Amino acid sequence: MGARRGPAFFPAWTHTVGAMKAARDEKPDHFGVRVSCDTCREGRDVDLDAIITKKGADFSLVNRRARCKLTRGCRGWNRFFYQGGVMRPLWTQEQVEKWMRADTARRSAEKLGREKVVPLLHGRDFRLDPPPRGIDQLLWAVCTDEERRELIRRRPR
Repeated sequence: MGARRGPAFFPAWTHTVGAMKAARDEKPDHFGVRVSCDTCREGRDVDLDAIITKKGADFSLVNRRARCKLTRGCRGWNRFFYQGGVMRPLWTQEQVEKWMRADTARRSAEKLGREKVVPLLHGRDFRLDPPPRGIDQLLWAVCTDEERRELIRRRPR
């Protein structure tokens, strides 16, 4: 089997956002960077100027992803693509495998959490009165009066 793609696989102009901006400004029809969500499937051009302002010109989008902000409430991941004629992914196969393992672990933890929490909440009221300082709001919302007294007694001062 051949060698896997690494960061050296990508064109030099994709290594930093500063280089991406320079290439885009020089030939806007030939070079571009887009972001797309793996869940809501929304996509748009990347605001390279905003990234440079926030992270600096030496920041790299290679093998990066971020939580989706393209669609309100979406829990997907945004991934980056570069254009050198056609849109190509800005990540390596090794990174995809890491992301898949992390996503699987997160989903397993969320599922386990739901399996443990749902039976505990069965038959309980959800009360929205504000908790005392130092007590978690969600915990306070589902506690019985007796459990609330115990929380108050044990809270850090």
